[in-house]
Amino acid sequence: MKNRSIKERYSNEITKIENKLNELINGRIYELTKAQMDGYLSTNVSDLRENIYDLLDKIENNKKSINEQIGEAIIDKNN
Repeated sequence: MKNRSIKERYSNEITKIENKLNELINGRIYELTKAQMDGYLSTNVSDLRENIYDLLDKIENNKKSINEQIGEAIIDKNN
């Protein structure tokens, strides 16, 4: 496996965090939009915190990224 940067290796996890931040920046919370799909601010913050902690845990413990897990699942299925 080629040596990739953290940003490349965990791109899926980072994109998930970036998307949540962009939703919050754009006011996509139930309290403002009244759309249940946006969720309450507290729920969004909890999700964001969980995503950050998950990413940090993977980096600190050299755990597989979502992309690596998917890649292995595809390879296993084809064997």
